[in-house]
Amino acid sequence: MFSKVSDKSRIKLLQPGTNKNQTLSIISANLRITGNLVTDGVIQLDGIVDGDVTCEDLTVGEAAVINGSVESNQVRVAGTVNGEISARNVELTRNAKVIGDIDHTSLKIEAGAHVQGLCRHVEVTEIEPVATLAEPKKPNLVVAEKSLGGAKPAAQPKAAVGGKKR
Repeated sequence: MFSKVSDKSRIKLLQPGTNKNQTLSIISANLRITGNLVTDGVIQLDGIVDGDVTCEDLTVGEAAVINGSVESNQVRVAGTVNGEISARNVELTRNAKVIGDIDHTSLKIEAGAHVQGLCRHVEVTEIEPVATLAEPKKPNLVVAEKSLGGAKPAAQPKAAVGGKKR
């Protein structure tokens, strides 16, 4: 149950303090989002997200639900997370419910919180930065050339031009 994980490469977190102008994004209780949320700022979530959440600081309200993974520096959960959490600092309140693994450098769990998954302590030196909006991603496209294997392409028929053939 409590074992060291040799594969640390899947743990990716945001670099702290990368964005000095952190804006607050509020997802209200009557809002359901299907898709991933990515921001350099702070998210206060009171609604439902069906997708992954990547941000600097995340607060999951008591009625909130995340069906996906979370990557952040600071995570405070008072609601439900159905997925993995990767964060430097994780705080689970007494109403929190997490079904999934938690990778952290600091973990605080209040009495009454429900966790179903592994909690793994990770040293800061093992953490890789996550690409954010400020870092554009390069596409994973590779242009392949057709190989004819030494064969020449078949001759194309020439279009007939009005007139007799001599």
